[in-house]
Amino acid sequence: MILGICGSGRKEGNTGALVEEVLKQTGSETELVWLIDLNVGYCTGCMRCTFEGNCWQQDGMTELYKKMIDSEAIVIGSPCYYGDVSGLVKSMMDRSIALGYMGIGKESETPMHGRKPLADKPAAVVSAVAGHGVERALETMERFVSYNEMKLVGKFGAVAGMQDVREHANIMTEAGELGARIKEMLR
Repeated sequence: MILGICGSGRKEGNTGALVEEVLKQTGSETELVWLIDLNVGYCTGCMRCTFEGNCWQQDGMTELYKKMIDSEAIVIGSPCYYGDVSGLVKSMMDRSIALGYMGIGKESETPMHGRKPLADKPAAVVSAVAGHGVERALETMERFVSYNEMKLVGKFGAVAGMQDVREHANIMTEAGELGARIKEMLR
């Protein structure tokens, strides 16, 4: 199963359309998770996960951890707000630190970082913005992929003004090409 994680607060928006197109073009079984539905709390930086093996917060991240670990590949999408990822995506990334302390995956080269259960998993990142700043949003998600030692298949940032990306064949084609790359990598 290929997991899509969408950090938009609007299900009818451009970011969701991009993630859906990437997933569709993989030709695989997929699941799209909307962070807005998970009620994800923010990371408190308590580091209890390092000693307890899980985050103490029992919210939507509890199930998302399992989906991330069990997936074959991950597609992350965030709208670009104030030149970076949405707060929903940032909270998901911050809370994902607990993955390293669940006793799953290869050992990190930095002992304090625990393990890397997402290592070598293909990943793609997409972002949509009306005006500018999409490069930074993509960079933030790329760092998350890199930190987790996932394989970045590609990235795509759509600058669509106030228009719907679905009305731009070139944008949807480029998003779909990311899905095709994931499909190829999983062969």
